[in-house]
Amino acid sequence: MRILISTAALLLATAATAQTAPAPADEPKTVTRSFDTPRAAGATTITRDRDAGTFSRDTSVTRKSDGATMTGSMTRTRTETGIAIEQSRTGFDGSTSGRTYERTRTDTGFTESGTITRRDGNTYNLDGSLVRGDGSATRTRTLTDAQGNVVAGRNVQASRNANGQITRDIQATGNQRLLRAAGPRGPRAMGPRGAGRPGRPG
Repeated sequence: MRILISTAALLLATAATAQTAPAPADEPKTVTRSFDTPRAAGATTITRDRDAGTFSRDTSVTRKSDGATMTGSMTRTRTETGIAIEQSRTGFDGSTSGRTYERTRTDTGFTESGTITRRDGNTYNLDGSLVRGDGSATRTRTLTDAQGNVVAGRNVQASRNANGQITRDIQATGNQRLLRAAGPRGPRAMGPRGAGRPGRPG
């Protein structure tokens, strides 16, 4: 039902969004998309400030059968050294979940950290990095629970041979779906320095 509601919100808001006059590039732009169906009604407000480097999305949906409300919010901020993301959600049943994510650029790639709080109350911590070198690159991600136990991990090593061919060695353990939910995996290209854009590591 959540998927149906979300899809309806996007489809019904498309026409209204298309008729909205674009704001000047240096001014914040806010668009509200509303929908009303026999099952639910709600709205999503999106605000983008390119100059400040911020993007936010707030959604509220009310189920007509019992008046229950679902809310969700997401804020993405461009920082001096990368990006920061905060996301939260309250379901129709009152359960809450959310995540935080931060990526920091380094001389050889980036580091990342974050947290996931699930509806069941369990919390997980993300730690990862991308390190590029001459002819090699290593991408690692690890997700641990509140006790420090590793619940998921992914390691991708890429190298370029003398002929310019890129090879990758991927090792993944644990709940990869949960690991992906912790935050974006990073740039689509994860090749060694000077390798161009060999494509995503998979």
